[in-house]
Amino acid sequence: MKFSKQITVLFILFTLLIANWAVAKGLVPYPAQVNNIMRYQRVAPNIATSGALDSSAIQELVKHGFRTVIDVRAEQKSTDSERLAIKKTDMEYFNIPVTREGIDESQLAAFKEVLAQATSPILLHCSTGNRAGAMWTVYRLSEGIPADRAFKEGRAAGMSEAMTKIIKEKWCQDRDDC
Repeated sequence: MKFSKQITVLFILFTLLIANWAVAKGLVPYPAQVNNIMRYQRVAPNIATSGALDSSAIQELVKHGFRTVIDVRAEQKSTDSERLAIKKTDMEYFNIPVTREGIDESQLAAFKEVLAQATSPILLHCSTGNRAGAMWTVYRLSEGIPADRAFKEGRAAGMSEAMTKIIKEKWCQDRDDC
């Protein structure tokens, strides 16, 4: 009888462990769970943002099961080396070049297209988090999220005050809540 109860308890624990793993698959970890990634921020259950990635950051992404990296840096030599390093893993790499002039309609459309086809978990990043935070803010505004919440999320991801001003000028003209 005692052995039967132990088996039942072990079966329940095993089932909970498997269920927990299945639920966590596709989710990004919280910042306290991640090392070696500059300005890492969990902005949604399946999307995180960050600054620049080096080889240890890429390994950290692999360790946490990330499947897609969206780089919003302007194309340059470093984007090529990062793309090659990520292609050596099982992750997909996308580059949507964004400058310090902000996000335009075509860049937002490209971001939405990548999100629609991307496998989670997803990392959106740039050099410092500024453009990644701006892209996240514009995306959230386009999804009808209240402006104060969208801007708060973007600033938490690393968007600067200067970029906040640019985004407000470009994307808040037809909104009453900006």
